[in-house]
Amino acid sequence: MSEKVLSPRLILSILAIALLGFTDIMLETALNVSFPALMKQLHVDSATVQWLTSGVILLTSMIVIMSPWLKARFSNRSQFMVAGVVSLIGIFIDATSNQFGLILFGRLLQGVGAGVGLPLMNNVVFEQVPDNRRGTMIGLASLIVSFSPALGPAFGGFLTAYYGWHMIFWVVLPIQLFALIVGWFTIQQIDPLKKARFDLIGWLLLSCFFVGGLITVDRLSGHGLFNILSLTALAVMLVGIFGYYFYAQKEEEPLLSPKMFALPMFRQAVLAAVLIQVVNLTFNYAIPMGLQLVLKQSSSVAGLSLFPGAIGFAIMSIISGNLYDRFGPKLPNAIGLGFIVLGMVWIVLVPFTVWSMTIAFVITQLGGGFWFGNNMTNAISHLDRVFHSAGNSIFSAVNNYSAAVGIALAASIISIFQKGATNLSAATLNGIQWTYRFDVILIALAVYLSLKVMKDAGDGPMVIKD
Repeated sequence: MSEKVLSPRLILSILAIALLGFTDIMLETALNVSFPALMKQLHVDSATVQWLTSGVILLTSMIVIMSPWLKARFSNRSQFMVAGVVSLIGIFIDATSNQFGLILFGRLLQGVGAGVGLPLMNNVVFEQVPDNRRGTMIGLASLIVSFSPALGPAFGGFLTAYYGWHMIFWVVLPIQLFALIVGWFTIQQIDPLKKARFDLIGWLLLSCFFVGGLITVDRLSGHGLFNILSLTALAVMLVGIFGYYFYAQKEEEPLLSPKMFALPMFRQAVLAAVLIQVVNLTFNYAIPMGLQLVLKQSSSVAGLSLFPGAIGFAIMSIISGNLYDRFGPKLPNAIGLGFIVLGMVWIVLVPFTVWSMTIAFVITQLGGGFWFGNNMTNAISHLDRVFHSAGNSIFSAVNNYSAAVGIALAASIISIFQKGATNLSAATLNGIQWTYRFDVILIALAVYLSLKVMKDAGDGPMVIKD
């Protein structure tokens, strides 16, 4: 693999898949700022409208875990075209609908498209890109996808304010169509296909884990844990994950093999990614919330405060990928961890102002841009090739799922302090500060795990024997 070179066709195919991910994620972040308008026009409350995001995250996670079976059974181009067309239909439905049920259905179709498309991008990289260029291509793909949360809030807020929320979907539709055309002509199939059996029982158990977990974290802020529905959801989550673990031990071809976690550095890298993504999304929730409720800033100022950090994350992804290819994983990962720790210290110690939070978010996102892609590339590269697709699915799923957990965690902590408070601004600030203190614990654990991963980074690929 290391003797091969990157062809323009391969680069365009990866960019087409990345562009599909870009539009799906940008729709999610752009629509979030339109929720007040949607609630008013569609006559739904906040708990209902948020399923336009939560429902997509859930369905995307459930589709992502099917990626190893999809990769074995269907060609890369077939997966891409189905994902793109399904998502395109969903976008058109939302661009023309005024009923919440239809809009939710359209968003769920986009979730199906994202669930197929996001792991496909990394599958193509690990399947077709030479080892010595893998970090750069992961970084380039991440650069495109990472621009979506940067542009989404400003893009959605502007279009909603001046042209209505439907225009968000009309603007994205031709971008999606362009990606489909490019992908049709460029995406290739290298690995041979086989008639793999779909592990329905395994998929149902993992789906129970995702559904139960999302309902649990979603209910924490409004209902707490100690009630029938929350405890039932928690029980479903635990039955799903532990049931799958014991089931997969006996299954000949499980959907996601637990054997991957026999490699300590892989499971440590996955857990570190979960923790840092959770913290990252607590920032995404707490900073705009604080700027609006504590500092009385407008929603546009709150959204723009995250913009420089998101741009920094995107740019650092490609720079760090190049460093990975030249020097290995230790240097870019060490730089990333350094920025993340510095940003965490800053956000805890510096007074809560627009500029201090903007700078703190920039610092942490520079670190995230260095760390996330390289951590994943390093961990998957140490797996035997047969486990690359499954490893990629795990990282895609936990990255997507941890985002929902991070938002729910921040919302839960802040709401605890807001309930019954006579001074909402002071209570919100207190809740944000305690969120940051809890983040310190999570970051410390993530850094410890990541340092252990870096210590083993020079080991060769893992060979798992049955």
